[in-house]
Amino acid sequence: MKVLTSEELEEKWNGFSKIFQRYNECSSAPVAFLLITSLGITSQFGSAQNSCKSILEVACGPGAGTKLCLNYKKDSTKFISTDISNEMIQLTKQCIGMTNENDEIPEKNFKIQQCNAEKLPFQDNSFDRYFSNYCLHLVTSPETMLKEAYRVLEKGGIAAFSVWGRPENSNQFTIVKKMADEVGIEMNSQERSSFHLNDTNKLRQMALDAGFSRVLAGHSFVNSPIQNGEEYSEVFLSPPSLQKFIQTLDKEKYSLWKSKIVNHVDELLNKGEFIGSEVSYIICTK
Repeated sequence: MKVLTSEELEEKWNGFSKIFQRYNECSSAPVAFLLITSLGITSQFGSAQNSCKSILEVACGPGAGTKLCLNYKKDSTKFISTDISNEMIQLTKQCIGMTNENDEIPEKNFKIQQCNAEKLPFQDNSFDRYFSNYCLHLVTSPETMLKEAYRVLEKGGIAAFSVWGRPENSNQFTIVKKMADEVGIEMNSQERSSFHLNDTNKLRQMALDAGFSRVLAGHSFVNSPIQNGEEYSEVFLSPPSLQKFIQTLDKEKYSLWKSKIVNHVDELLNKGEFIGSEVSYIICTK
């Protein structure tokens, strides 16, 4: 299986950023809220909020998690947001009302910058909170990313990570392939599956191996706002890599495939089933 390099990931997300913002961010935002809540950033009781002095976000995407964190954190708490894609950085700036020329909001103690999750440009023990939404399963080496998170956290610091959950609980990401199989279209990708970290026991052990002293692991479900099959096909047939594949197909075959997708989604919705995906996540203490 092919594993994308950091350079290939940067190129991929630069090209996919606006499509992701339009179609997928609405599903990732609830997970971002779950992560920052798990870090105590939204807490209004005890000492959880007062103890948070510095936050690092890795893989901000188009900015949903950044905006949430800015709204909930104290102005005195340092917050740095990062992404490997400069296009995602620009979308985040737009999301939170920054100009493209500026990298900081001084009154919010906030800074945004481009960097690689596997090679963070920060000193050891620089933050007491870290979160990364839907990134760990995408990087070249998840083990390296976990070790970097551990390195930049101070002792007692907490990190939160989310990844794709189990495929059997994630119809949002499996319907396209399932319908392709039914009409005889082979979609055997050479790339590593984005589901490869869905096992929370494996995920938890990876974090412990990276040095974390305690790791909590679990699953949750996020429904998509998809309202009908046409909407679904517009969204999930739009990624650039899939569009390239579609161009190789016979038009009649593609029409049959798309029709199958639309009808299947409509059937699920009419039966009262959500279109959505499971998230696996871990909360790690150094």
